Amino acid sequence: MMSYEELLRAWRAERASEGLSELPEDFYRRAAELMAEMRSGLKMLDRGTLRARLARMELANIEKMLVDIFWTRIDKALRALRSTGLLEVEKLTPEERTLMEPLEASFSELRKFVEGLLRGELRSPAPGPPEAEESHPEEGEAAGPGPKRLLVRFLADVPALVGADMKVHGPFKRGDVAFIPAENALALIRKGMAVEVELP
Repeated sequence: MMSYEELLRAWRAERASEGLSELPEDFYRRAAELMAEMRSGLKMLDRGTLRARLARMELANIEKMLVDIFWTRIDKALRALRSTGLLEVEKLTPEERTLMEPLEASFSELRKFVEGLLRGELRSPAPGPPEAEESHPEEGEAAGPGPKRLLVRFLADVPALVGADMKVHGPFKRGDVAFIPAENALALIRKGMAVEVELP
């Protein structure tokens, strides 16, 4: 299991590094174990004690560092895709590689569009995220072409919803990132339940 000090070192290294810092392959697994251990230990404490208050503060700090590490690394990866079209795959964890794969395909489509434009050609983009028809959705999610989609990050748990494409999307947990029909995405954004993830 990861220690608080190890997480703190990883957070400082990521903040200080212009590019992706190197994380162990099992970083997120061990971070999840740390979170589970902290939450389990907190349940055993009397809420009104000083020890419980300190444990809650430590848990809050761990949450902030984990979220910051993750989104800082995703931001760096997106900047790399925009500037060079290449990812430092060897510096990504297995989970990050899986998450970035559809975004890498999206950037490839964006580059092809711009290259065609510069040749005087208007390339018609495919509806939805690239290779949507070939993807294998998680239970409760649907893939395939449809109305314009937006990439959003959920700020709250959202139950399964029927999208403007008449397909079921979700359910989603806070922090999840997914392509959903623009109409549904904008409604969730207006309610403060999601934010758009802008592709540079």
